[in-house]
Amino acid sequence: MILRKESVLCFSCLLVMVACIMGCGCSSAQNSQGSVQNTPSVSATTPQPLSPAQTPVTVGTTLKPTTAQTTLITTTETPKVDPLTVTLNSAVKKISIGGGNPFPGNIFLVLDIGIQNNDNTQDFAYSDTSFTIYDKLNKRRITAITYKFPAGLNSPLTSGTIPKKSNKSGQIVFGVFENSSAYKLSIVDSTGTVLTSVDNINVA
Repeated sequence: MILRKESVLCFSCLLVMVACIMGCGCSSAQNSQGSVQNTPSVSATTPQPLSPAQTPVTVGTTLKPTTAQTTLITTTETPKVDPLTVTLNSAVKKISIGGGNPFPGNIFLVLDIGIQNNDNTQDFAYSDTSFTIYDKLNKRRITAITYKFPAGLNSPLTSGTIPKKSNKSGQIVFGVFENSSAYKLSIVDSTGTVLTSVDNINVA
């Protein structure tokens, strides 16, 4: 009877121990599960070196030099020669020519010139209207008046002809302002086209 009581007591203790063990196991499992937090996973990315194929490439634009082609133009044309050549031998002012006097405020300008006809085919016919002078101070163009004073000149060029490839010298007269001193002489054709000229004629 005593053995049965001891057996029952031992069995009871065993049940209690089993119950405690199971209780502790469940509690540990719950605690372990409760301590787990759902945190997002973070993965550290380690920079990777670029492979040769991924290395950045700098693209540069190289301009190709251009050279403009130079075209040489040659000509065999004969230089143009003026139909006439004029030479100034002298220039003087006179207050009277052969007894004739200029208008008040004016004075006579006498030019001694030589004319060369360079034309191979035509003679040059001239008259007073063939000779003009430009007064630079007074901005005035004046025509010769040689025909009015033929007696007072040594060799007046009043009118005549200079044969082709020939020359002729003589004197021409202009009535100019007394205060004028710088002139340009021109020889023109019948249309007024300048054939030749002499610039920078200065007479005090």
